Parts: sequence; structure tokens; C-alpha cells
Amino acid sequence: MRATHPVIFTENRVSHPIREACLKPEHAGAYPGLEPGVWYSAATIAEFLVARARTLRGHSDPPQRTLNTEHFEFRGGPPASAPGRGGARSRTTDR
Repeated sequence: MRATHPVIFTENRVSHPIREACLKPEHAGAYPGLEPGVWYSAATIAEFLVARARTLRGHSDPPQRTLNTEHFEFRGGPPASAPGRGGARSRTTDR
């Protein structure tokens, strides 16, 4: 799985229009099918992991947090304060 996305340059900074995630190499064994060190759309990885969980465990409900922040690095997307983002805590269980 490989994804490329447009990059926007603003105010001497690089801004990625969508949220991306990169698997850390030390956790590669837990995520067969994902190449560590490659930036993917976070939504694409989430869909991939939910589908895998359903297949392996027979769960119909997705996990509360699909992308573990200890296993992935993140970049891009709208700031946490943007309308509709829900701030730093976007899960209902965080409130």
C-alpha cells in the first residue's frame, strides 16, 4: 500500500492537506501489509486495520482507537482547533 498526496507550501512551511500516519519500524511486525517509514493517509490505514480486525477476530465494531500513537507518527491535516475536529480529544470516551 503506497499513497501520495499533494503538498501545500504556505508561509515557509509545508502543509499536508490530509492527516497522514507513518508506521514506526520497531512496530512493523504487528502490522503485516504496512511498510514502515512510509507516509499513508491515516484514514486509509484506519480502514485497513478495521477490516483486518474484523477478519481476524470477527468483530463488527471498530476499536475505539485504531492508530496507536506509540506505533505511528502523524502529520498534516487540519489543526486540532479547526471546526469539526473536536480539539485534541475527538473520541466521545475522552470527554
